[in-house]
Amino acid sequence: MAVIVTQLWNNLVLFFTIGVFLELAISAIFSIRLIDELLSSTLLRSVKNLLVLLAAFGLCAKMEQLRLFFGTKIQLPEFVHYILSSLVLARMANLVHDFWGYLRSRSKNM
Repeated sequence: MAVIVTQLWNNLVLFFTIGVFLELAISAIFSIRLIDELLSSTLLRSVKNLLVLLAAFGLCAKMEQLRLFFGTKIQLPEFVHYILSSLVLARMANLVHDFWGYLRSRSKNM
């Protein structure tokens, strides 16, 4: 049981690490001033979330090790495992984005 929990924790840390890099890559695209001026904030956020989701699905499709329960004895159908892993990766990237936004707003208020 301890091996399963340890492997699941390692997988979550991997997802968080890749989520940081995914967020950095997508945010670099949207930091271009021309794109920022053309799109409204709601539309920009929706397009950014769509790109993060598509990138997460692409990464999980190409990397067999990038599965949430990889290396554990938990068995799921492959498509469920793929979709669940992609959604968790996309959420990790959005979590990083939200955390950086929180830190920026806190630094502006000081």
